[in-house]
Amino acid sequence: MNYGGKLMLNEIIKWNKEFVKKRKEKELDRPTNSHASKEALIFTCMDTRLIGLVEEAMGFKRGEVKVLKNAGNSIRNNCDDVIRSVSLGTIMMGIKEVFIVGHKDCGMAKQDLDDIKNKMIERGIPEEEINKIDLKEWTGIIDNESENVKEVVNKLKNSPYIPKDVKIHGLVIDPNSGELEVIVEDE
Repeated sequence: MNYGGKLMLNEIIKWNKEFVKKRKEKELDRPTNSHASKEALIFTCMDTRLIGLVEEAMGFKRGEVKVLKNAGNSIRNNCDDVIRSVSLGTIMMGIKEVFIVGHKDCGMAKQDLDDIKNKMIERGIPEEEINKIDLKEWTGIIDNESENVKEVVNKLKNSPYIPKDVKIHGLVIDPNSGELEVIVEDE
């Protein structure tokens, strides 16, 4: 779908009307439990190549797992939102296993800080605001996909907000083939 710079909202709403109609005709519009039936959560990257791929490659279907995403599937210092979400999933929704899924060829391992800063300025972000932060930490740039997965597993395992009986595994997925590599297996 290329909209030539036009806002996509009108096309999305048009598409959605047909989508909903077809779901209703197939009786696929029945309520689904909001809790993960497999008691699992996936934390992965927001890379577009992973949409649907990660769950399918792991054998999960809609409604079976919680999925949490951010740029680079990283947990930055002093940014507790990922830990908060995983914690609430484990405490309030019965999540028993967490899968950290990084991926090969991650864009967050290829970013240049000067380029990011310049693009921020071009888009109207005041340079004085950018200079107030540690840009590498703020962006979540990673050096290595596998090392990032290990670091995220460790941060979750060492968080006082994650129950100690929760299993936390680390994997890396190939964004083309879907092949998984186990980096950390929690026993």
